[in-house]
Amino acid sequence: MHKHPLLRGVSALTLAMFAAPAMAADQPAAVPAGTAPAANEGSTGEIIVTAQRRSEKLRDVPISMTALSGDALNKLHANDISRVEFATPGFTWGSQGSDSFPAIRGVRTSLVSAQNDPVIGFYIDGIYQSRTQQQSIPLFDIARVEVLRGPQGTLYGRNTFGGNVSIVTAEPTKDFGVGANLEKGNYNQSRVDGYINVPVTDTLQLRFSGVFQRHDGYVRSTTPGVVLDDLNENAERVALKWTPTSRLEVNIHAGTWRRDDAGAGSYGYKVAGTLINPATGYQSINGQPYAVNPSVPNGAPNVAGRDVGKPVTGGAWTNDWDYQPFEHIAEDYVSGTVAYNLDFATLKSITGYTHFRAHRSADNDQSSTIFEGLGYGSGVQEANTRSDSFTQELQLASNAKGPLQWIVGAYYLHDAIFETYQQKITAPGATTTGFRADAALHTDAYAIYGQGTYQLIPDLLKVIAGARYSHEKKAFNFADWADAAPGTYNFMSPYSVTSGAPSFSSGTWRAGLQFTPDRNTMIYATASTGFESGGVNDTGGNPAIPSSYAPQKVWAYEAGVKSKILGGKGEIEASGFYNKFSNLQINVYTPLVSYFGSAGQARSYGGELALRLDPVPNLHINATLSAMNARYTRYISGNNFYGASGGADPVSVNLAGKKIPQSPDFKSTLLVSYDVDLGKAGTLTPSGTWLHSGSYYTTDYNTVLDYQKAYDKFDAALRWSAKNNGTYIEAFGDNLTNKATLLSGVVGRLERVQVSYAAPRTYGVRVGTKF
Repeated sequence: MHKHPLLRGVSALTLAMFAAPAMAADQPAAVPAGTAPAANEGSTGEIIVTAQRRSEKLRDVPISMTALSGDALNKLHANDISRVEFATPGFTWGSQGSDSFPAIRGVRTSLVSAQNDPVIGFYIDGIYQSRTQQQSIPLFDIARVEVLRGPQGTLYGRNTFGGNVSIVTAEPTKDFGVGANLEKGNYNQSRVDGYINVPVTDTLQLRFSGVFQRHDGYVRSTTPGVVLDDLNENAERVALKWTPTSRLEVNIHAGTWRRDDAGAGSYGYKVAGTLINPATGYQSINGQPYAVNPSVPNGAPNVAGRDVGKPVTGGAWTNDWDYQPFEHIAEDYVSGTVAYNLDFATLKSITGYTHFRAHRSADNDQSSTIFEGLGYGSGVQEANTRSDSFTQELQLASNAKGPLQWIVGAYYLHDAIFETYQQKITAPGATTTGFRADAALHTDAYAIYGQGTYQLIPDLLKVIAGARYSHEKKAFNFADWADAAPGTYNFMSPYSVTSGAPSFSSGTWRAGLQFTPDRNTMIYATASTGFESGGVNDTGGNPAIPSSYAPQKVWAYEAGVKSKILGGKGEIEASGFYNKFSNLQINVYTPLVSYFGSAGQARSYGGELALRLDPVPNLHINATLSAMNARYTRYISGNNFYGASGGADPVSVNLAGKKIPQSPDFKSTLLVSYDVDLGKAGTLTPSGTWLHSGSYYTTDYNTVLDYQKAYDKFDAALRWSAKNNGTYIEAFGDNLTNKATLLSGVVGRLERVQVSYAAPRTYGVRVGTKF
């Protein structure tokens, strides 16, 4: 009998936990990796985080990071991670269909197929999530979100190339509690989330939580009835905390996530246009922008006597599809930590299993025109991704109060990924057969690591040193078909099957100094390295395509200060950084083949500032600033436009000096709120948010079609809170000026530039209570 994947995960977790040595504490133990401390704030009101795999005050962590509590996320209207950019310097959010495209300090997500790994690590309760689609999971009943900027290669390892985002869910507590939030807004938006906390005994507590949210589509086609970028999802979670003795603590989380809607297309929902030489009518990398879809015939010559394509629709939230797409996401997961205090140290076992699937579709020609020609035409494309991931980590972290603090650990990941991409031509009388590509990958990754701090001068100067060694093997099997009857997915026999099992190894380290001149100030300087895993290619049997490519690496230098200011009425965090990237994994194009390779170099440098101020009673100000220069320094790319240029374009182009996409030179945010005391009637709080972003590009080519000019976004809210702060009513409006901003861009079929935009103006009412 075959067990459901979730049941297999539960079995594996149970065995791992009870096979692990028991762990404990007469002193407070270091918090298990990825789990929440008892509260988000210490007794002095300090923010407590686990960025260095133990509980520490935010101000004591020598890393540029942002920590947002559950209440802060609620007031930010952060239903998912995308809104975190409104409170995090140097962090830009993008997306393309169901793929998430976060960017930090010149590191941006761009390669999202099965054989590629994320460049920004994403964790839920300490468990790594291996697919970019998993980063759009809804947020509910959250203790806090931590965003670490810069590579985290020592304590987190692979694929934290640019930093990582860690979601820490709310732990069960010893007090009975119930909470709920309801939201209603335009686009028929509805959201309900809540929790129930049940103290079964003094040593065993349970917490049940869930969310349901939906809204109508933001994007409408010129074809009646075709709507995209809607939302219909629900998620549930149960958490268990068991402390049978003062030394032993067990935390288990299990949950599900389901999304069933139209989605926003697989590779951008709108064609912005293409680049054309107006003198010849041929496409060219040096041409001018024309708002046409070059893969769809116009039916008559429209530039220099040539048919360059059908004009595209105007407006950010309108397209020309005649196919209604779908998006189905399903995730089941279970994770747990077992912690036992050995007095001198705390031993922890951290285990996780996740079964994930994302099945989505799109209009193949991105047009309502019915046609077939040149082996192409009207049709449908589908991508179906499945991942089964198991992780096991063992940690030993010191508890002693002496000058030396340390942590050592071992890590294992097994990730089985299977992805199918297929397309069919559906035009009446079509003769073009369908295409399908299967990718099966099995990754086994191992790592050992350690990091310590030593007080060279007690309470004044610490030295930081850490290292990690990682080794992994990626076994792959690719198969390609092109024999399905027109309009079907009835594939018979692959024309190409390739396989292999390359291995990759990498050593990373971190070193630095931490200076604490007084109890309110900490200054630090660090140097570190990080890497993203190497990858593999579907060669299609072509010997010109390499079967694998090396890990990309980064050297990072950072200095910063964290301090209380204005007599304790505010806090400031400032940092400067310099990153040097090598072996960048890029799309390599030639006139005959396209593949992934390690062929780029880049650098980024800049400064970041975060301020939290309460200058006068009841006035709250949170501001961030980031200034950055992020450029490619070596990047010889094949020219996508070469084959459509009539032989006029060069085969390759030098992109050195181009801006790294999604990396604005300047970005700032400002959140201001004021509490008006109504006495026994409660508190009235007006608030406003302003985000200003400098310009940026969304593709490596830096064309006018993927360019986002500088913009401003404004949000506002008015919240009434009851005297006990347990109940609130809020009216809100986001993106009040209805500003259209690019989330992503890609050069697609026949050199059409496909883009996606962020949501238009939304507004509504929220109510909530807890007791």
